[in-house]
Amino acid sequence: MMYIMYMNPYTLWNIYILMRTIHGVYITYSFFSWFFGSISGTFVYMMSFIYNPYPVKQLEDIKDRKDINIDEVD
Repeated sequence: MMYIMYMNPYTLWNIYILMRTIHGVYITYSFFSWFFGSISGTFVYMMSFIYNPYPVKQLEDIKDRKDINIDEVD
């Protein structure tokens, strides 16, 4: 059995306002997440060119170390 629900125009208008508000919040959130995501990506990219005073040692840097002989420690 189907019930047909008749709503007055004021209730329909309030539903429309609610849907418009929820959609606006979603669009605003999507914009800000895209905007700040692109800014943070650009910021990280620019920060990668700044000099690092504590470089991470690579395998090629091991050759510069002195060889330690255990017998010479005493």
